[in-house]
Amino acid sequence: MERSLIDWLALGGPVMGLLGACSVLVVAVVLERLFALRRSATVPQRVAEDRLERSSLGRVVLAGQKALDTHARQGPDAAIERAGAIEVGHLGRHMPLLAALGNLATMLGLLGTVLGMIAAFDRIAEAGTGDARIVATGIFEALVTTAAGLAIGIAALSAHAFLRRRVDALSLELEERVGEIFHLEDPIADRAPPELASAGLASQES
Repeated sequence: MERSLIDWLALGGPVMGLLGACSVLVVAVVLERLFALRRSATVPQRVAEDRLERSSLGRVVLAGQKALDTHARQGPDAAIERAGAIEVGHLGRHMPLLAALGNLATMLGLLGTVLGMIAAFDRIAEAGTGDARIVATGIFEALVTTAAGLAIGIAALSAHAFLRRRVDALSLELEERVGEIFHLEDPIADRAPPELASAGLASQES
């Protein structure tokens, strides 16, 4: 028996509406992150003067250059550290939300199953166990939400792992490129504040 998407949503009950909202948010966050983490917006191969402020690398370079030009008391290192910390934070934006959506979808799927089983046993209590279709139909409907929740959760957590690795790689490359441009031996990590030094401009906890 073929069923439409609307039929599957109806089978899963009200929890399917929440799972649908989770799936929309997951897709939105993944697309936004893929766009934000594209190379031209993070660490482009070449930093043209007229496009400096359009990438993470350009903004860090501009911060260091401004400190050099104005002979800032703390020198370019401090400016680079501050700008680098800000850019790494931007690279990892929405990553905790994506992980939370993955876990939430899984929990909602299990909740839908429990609610569905309760409803199934309620029908059994009213009609008895003479008709096996009552039991089978109730369990089938309950498991629909489990499948949907697990599917959304797996997709969200897989996307989170992929994007997390990309953030780490771009952060490390950002550190290396800044060091090359300013000819610094340890441009960020060794002189960074504790919270940035521990990340090494390469990783942040999701």
